Amino acid sequence: MIAATQKARFPLAMRVLHWSMALLLIGLLALGLYIQNIPLEAPNKWDLYPLHRAFGMLAFFLVILRLVVRLKSRVPALPDTMPWYERIGAKLAQIALYAAMLSVPLFGYIASSALPEFPGISPLQSIWFFGLELPLFPVEKNYDTTKFFITLHKWVGYGMIAVLVAHIGGALKHRFFDRPEHDVLSTMT
Repeated sequence: MIAATQKARFPLAMRVLHWSMALLLIGLLALGLYIQNIPLEAPNKWDLYPLHRAFGMLAFFLVILRLVVRLKSRVPALPDTMPWYERIGAKLAQIALYAAMLSVPLFGYIASSALPEFPGISPLQSIWFFGLELPLFPVEKNYDTTKFFITLHKWVGYGMIAVLVAHIGGALKHRFFDRPEHDVLSTMT
């Protein structure tokens, strides 16, 4: 690792993936919150799910790419002058975000794959992915399985929102309220 300074920055591929995924994830989380608030009896309740699934799978594929790029890249270290508890908090937030970015789409995929046939809802044969058809996860079609994984999908998603708020808040704190050498946001811009 190299020391984080005003000139040390993440590699371009990491920066592009970070900001494009930030937009994608914020959009997906907002869409998920919107969808969950549409009443079950609304005729358009199920119209947005294919888009949510497709963009969720895109996020999943991008986080895998991001992990590969990160493992192969030299990234700036947090400043040694930053308090130890902030460095630990940043590392824990990073681990939590990666865990959520991997598990939330996986839980949604399993929940969709287990979705049994319901009156008025066409059973899923595959997951639509921008013109491609991804195979369903090999799980039994079962309402209880779907409900379990949708609950995980939802609550880990809420956790992701909380960690994202802390992540953004921490970056802004370091940018505007700390010493200039603690401005970690400049390493990602």
